[in-house]
Amino acid sequence: MKIELNGYNIDNLLKTFHTKKITLINIERTAHNKITFEILDKDHKKVKRYIANFKVKETLSKFKQIPQLLLNNLGVILGCFIGALFGIFASNYTWQIRIFGTKDLTKNEIISVLKDNGIRTGKINHQTSEEIEEILLNKYDKIAQVSVIKHGTAIIINLSEKLVYTETEFQPIKAKYSGIIKEINIITGTTNVKVGDYVNLGDILVLPFNINADGEKVSVQPIAEIKAEIYVVGKSEIKKSETKLIRTGKTIITYTYKLKNKKLFSSKNKNSFALFETVMYNENISGILPLNRDVFVHYELRETKVKNNFEEKKQSLIDESKSLVYKNLPAGEIINENTETHILDDTMFAITTFTIYGTIT
Repeated sequence: MKIELNGYNIDNLLKTFHTKKITLINIERTAHNKITFEILDKDHKKVKRYIANFKVKETLSKFKQIPQLLLNNLGVILGCFIGALFGIFASNYTWQIRIFGTKDLTKNEIISVLKDNGIRTGKINHQTSEEIEEILLNKYDKIAQVSVIKHGTAIIINLSEKLVYTETEFQPIKAKYSGIIKEINIITGTTNVKVGDYVNLGDILVLPFNINADGEKVSVQPIAEIKAEIYVVGKSEIKKSETKLIRTGKTIITYTYKLKNKKLFSSKNKNSFALFETVMYNENISGILPLNRDVFVHYELRETKVKNNFEEKKQSLIDESKSLVYKNLPAGEIINENTETHILDDTMFAITTFTIYGTIT
């Protein structure tokens, strides 16, 4: 019987199977949340119960039983009888060693260790399944679990190697805004904050690993929903006296002549302004040939002092601060809006703060 599981508690489920002496065959883990394996028919009810407890999806597919052949002649019956006698004799020998679940370890390494301990094909191996399991666990620290089944003339070994946590395997969940944590719902990963904490933009909220029963870090893709009172702030300011650049009215025009997109030559005029801004446009100068020129208009600038009236500029300053907030407003419920203006020395500030209840990740 083959089972396919999807979910986020697979490691705990496998440990439960091992504790309850439930045999798993042909374990294949294709993702951190997906695994397939085979079980014995006698364990089906137990497996169904533990699958329900761990809330995982189940897909079952039964192997078709090989139909029995009816032998109607004496020769065939006699042949089967002799074959059965030989089978009984040969069934005490091990003719095949099947190994599943290797990742960093190779099957040849496992076979070599078994040979060193007197376990090989073509002979009767008297070691029990538990003794073979102990040999492998004592030999390799990187094996987390091992299950050995002596099935007919085959020894079936299922391994589960320890996962080593690395910082770069999965990325943590970080705060996209600043605010106070109000609700945490962790699916996978380890929380790095608690309800009531104030977090800033970029702070780590959920770490990309779980801690298993042995205290080891098991790397996982963190999945969580974290809600908070999010604070989005817009700040604008203006000084009482500012230096601005204004045009004096003087201009210098220069040209670059081109044939289509190929530069031909430039005019002899040169820009001699110390402070200037330049506006460029292109114009055609021939209706027959693809002759055109880039026109550069250089405007002379000079510095001038401008005085601002705070009362006249106050509303535009507030509108600008609100506009900055709206550009970065997250989805959620707006529960508060506050705008304040302050004058410090020769500068007026407008600060708008929106408080939103929503997802901070």
